[in-house]
Amino acid sequence: MAAAISIACSVAQADDAKALYDKKCKVCHSLGGEGGKFADKGGPLDGVGSKRDEAWLRAYFADPKSKIADAKMPKLKLTDAEWDALVAYMLSLK
Repeated sequence: MAAAISIACSVAQADDAKALYDKKCKVCHSLGGEGGKFADKGGPLDGVGSKRDEAWLRAYFADPKSKIADAKMPKLKLTDAEWDALVAYMLSLK
């Protein structure tokens, strides 16, 4: 029973993270060739989990210019749970 609850929570968190990506990121980025109307500006995020680590992603999302001087991405304002979900989702994109 505990395993089923754990799996259900993981699936729910993954769904929440995908919804957060769709709401906050997709307009300027793409995954698997599917992106928002400004996806050419932010570019694809395919494989980002293989290129960056958790600390880098957290720092970048909080202040993009701290990692890439000419970054066009705005600073993200998220709750702690949203930070955790979005970073975990990006790290899963291998």
